[in-house]
Amino acid sequence: MKSFFESITSFFTKHRQISSFILCLCVSLFLWFFITYGKDYQHTISYTVKFVDSSNRVEYRTQDTVLTVGIRTNGFEFLARLNAKRKQNIVIDIDKLDINLSKGKATVQTSRLKTQIMQSAGLRGMDISISPATVDLTWNKLYSKQVTVVNRGVFKFKKPYAQYAEPELLADKVTIEGPEDELRKTDTVYTCSTVFNNIDRNCIFLLPLDLSSLGSGVTCRLKNIPVKVLTEKYTENVISIPVKVVRYEDYRNIKVLPANVKVRYRIAIKDFNKINQKDITAYVLCSNQAMENHSKLKINLNNVPDYIDVVNIYPEKAEYILYK
Repeated sequence: MKSFFESITSFFTKHRQISSFILCLCVSLFLWFFITYGKDYQHTISYTVKFVDSSNRVEYRTQDTVLTVGIRTNGFEFLARLNAKRKQNIVIDIDKLDINLSKGKATVQTSRLKTQIMQSAGLRGMDISISPATVDLTWNKLYSKQVTVVNRGVFKFKKPYAQYAEPELLADKVTIEGPEDELRKTDTVYTCSTVFNNIDRNCIFLLPLDLSSLGSGVTCRLKNIPVKVLTEKYTENVISIPVKVVRYEDYRNIKVLPANVKVRYRIAIKDFNKINQKDITAYVLCSNQAMENHSKLKINLNNVPDYIDVVNIYPEKAEYILYK
């Protein structure tokens, strides 16, 4: 290593003219660079500008606009901002401008967009100009309304569990937004027909909304609806109930067999002791229409409590005897 530096030193000592030339060249390049980039220059960059409204009050139909930004600055600062040239897309928030949204269209001076463009493009603090001088905007004013949510979710339970009450939508209405004429067409939004299996406890599920039926330009910010499902362990039981006779015509002398019917039902274990024989009524209808060409009468149930599920009735039909 020492011999290398000694060789270099010896070379420049013997060739003083070459070393002087290299020094002068370096000084000249530095002076040229400083003079050239120390001047003010006019640069132009084209940006694709998209207009949005963060308040969601209007829906803009304006096509993306190309704006040309003129930048007047010295070469050094422009070199430092080369990243601005790489960012070719700018989003302008119209909500930050004072525009009358009731008219449906407006002509905006692009000079009013200068602050947002400088901030988005990384040109803050620079002297810029924007062309064209104006941009025309058109939009549809957005309206909103509340619509009813209908549950289409399917809930399947692990035995011996079952649904204790109807699934409860914790948000039975949602707000939709869009053009007024499209909103008139929608009064109901449905959930997707999602299936939930092997439920064995109280749960809250998120059901996605089916928004495919919404009209053009209509949106719903809420995408999922929470639904509460109450679950209980169930058991079966059988109860014997007397069969009553309901006479529509002159069937005073009629006897129905059997006199009692067995009802098999499912009930939540916690409600097992609530049921009473008097809670359910079994009956047959005696009328000309019911008895014509029928040797048996259908047994019907009435006043069935909502906390039980009837599995079957035995027998389902009763025989009858008419006597004088």
